[in-house]
Amino acid sequence: MIPNRLLCILLLLLGALDVAAETRAAISVSHSSDRPIGQYIGYLRETHDRLSLDDAMAAYRNGAFKISRRAVLDFGIGARPVWLHLQVKNDRPHAVPLRLSVETPWLDHVDIYFLHNGQTQATYHVGDSKPFSTRAVDSRYFAFSHRFDVGISDVFLRVQTPDPMVLPLFLTSPAQAEARETRQSYGYGFLYGFLIALLGYNAMLYVGLRRRRYILYSTYLGMFVLTNMSYTGHGFAWFWPDQPGWAQWSNPILMLLYGISGLAFAVRFLNVRKHFPRIYKSILAFIGVSAGLMLSTAAFDSQHYALLLAFVFIFLFTMIMLTIGIISVRSGQRPARYFLLAAIASMIGALLTEFSVWGFIPYNTWTFHAVDIGMLLDATLLALALTYQFRVGQEQKQRAERLATLDPLTRINNRRAFYDIAGPIWNLALRHGRSVSVILVDIDHFKRINDAYGHAYGDSVLVETANVLAQTMRGQDIVARWGGEEFILLLPETDLHEAAALAERLRETVADIRLYHAGVEIKLTASFGVAQRQQHHASLDALISSADDYLYQSKDVGRNKVSYA
Repeated sequence: MIPNRLLCILLLLLGALDVAAETRAAISVSHSSDRPIGQYIGYLRETHDRLSLDDAMAAYRNGAFKISRRAVLDFGIGARPVWLHLQVKNDRPHAVPLRLSVETPWLDHVDIYFLHNGQTQATYHVGDSKPFSTRAVDSRYFAFSHRFDVGISDVFLRVQTPDPMVLPLFLTSPAQAEARETRQSYGYGFLYGFLIALLGYNAMLYVGLRRRRYILYSTYLGMFVLTNMSYTGHGFAWFWPDQPGWAQWSNPILMLLYGISGLAFAVRFLNVRKHFPRIYKSILAFIGVSAGLMLSTAAFDSQHYALLLAFVFIFLFTMIMLTIGIISVRSGQRPARYFLLAAIASMIGALLTEFSVWGFIPYNTWTFHAVDIGMLLDATLLALALTYQFRVGQEQKQRAERLATLDPLTRINNRRAFYDIAGPIWNLALRHGRSVSVILVDIDHFKRINDAYGHAYGDSVLVETANVLAQTMRGQDIVARWGGEEFILLLPETDLHEAAALAERLRETVADIRLYHAGVEIKLTASFGVAQRQQHHASLDALISSADDYLYQSKDVGRNKVSYA
């Protein structure tokens, strides 16, 4: 008996809810909420032939309209035309001006009828299939201002579109409607401003650096902005108000181009062609097939299938971006970590928005704008990824440049680095008549050391000698390995006697080096040639040649000497 009683109670409650829903069908002009009014809407789907207003009114009187249980009506993509009915109750002693807004910018046909006491007071026929100038109110949405007379007024709407039929309806005062649009404009202004700033910055980086990934990233951002402007109605209001044909086709086409630009950037940024050639070919095939199918829908003027293709393409696009991000992270590409986080943020945002307009999840402000939030995160993370990649590239370049100027064995300057550093010093000395000297150093009997103890030991001798020279020279002096067992020092602001004194200290320091091989002490000596710039030295090489002559003089007189003019 208890289950039967519970069943009866539940049936009574459900019946009471139905009655309550019917009694809520009329909305008062005093309604001031800034929320959708879907729960006050009755709807009827057309099944076969198009219904006229008289047919819809008769169906309403016969109880054929269903009461919506949701704040936002959502019939999914490719739905049959729908009639909506709303009753507005004015219990004030005078007419009240209100604005009814259908805040879905992409509807092809919206027909609205305002009735009072069974008589039609106003009729509007608008939609994306008509020029923007035909709209009753200058708004990217479908908005209608009407003065509701005392008593009960009926509003009938007919909506037809191949796009997702999501119908958030608002009934507010004109001032409230304009305030809401202003708030939304601030949000879109921030979104577009942020993305366009990133776009311009990366475009300038491309101009300066000629790296294709920057222009591809800019293109990706630009295509998102255009796509967003298209499906939010900004594009129709600002850029193509007299081109309703393009307004109807812009959504699927721009969605496809947005996805293609994203894949092009990802392929370049992650170097997919080099690291994952099979995935690269699959992505090219995916893009080619999708573009071909979109061209086919355009050729057959099938906007419905074009939209289905675009939504499926965007879903697969987000999956591909996520997949190549994961694979690239696992392969050890460090910038790919930022890319993967960006792909996750973009995927979550895109899927939430896509599922909400398809009717799979509830449609609200957050789910509809999830793609915008996801794109902000995506753009920020990809900008960080590009910055990280650029920094790593610069560090690698600087490291390579440093290695190119260092002798790989002794880790002091090589001959190329010596000329790079010495050139400006030499030119300054020539212009201002300043002193500059050169010391050439040659390790004595180095070939004998190599032959007796091996090349590995000979290398250690070179390293130890280089260390001694680098530690003994002054801060402004330049030391480099000149070749083989020879070293060179450039001494700015140094005359011959100062240079000779330094060479003598270096000779003594080298002679004090003690190296050991198999327990045997090895003594080193070196010969030095010193020269100061004179009038007959027309070039740095001429000065080095003079020092070389004095070096051979030291060799000829018995080695372990310092020779100069």
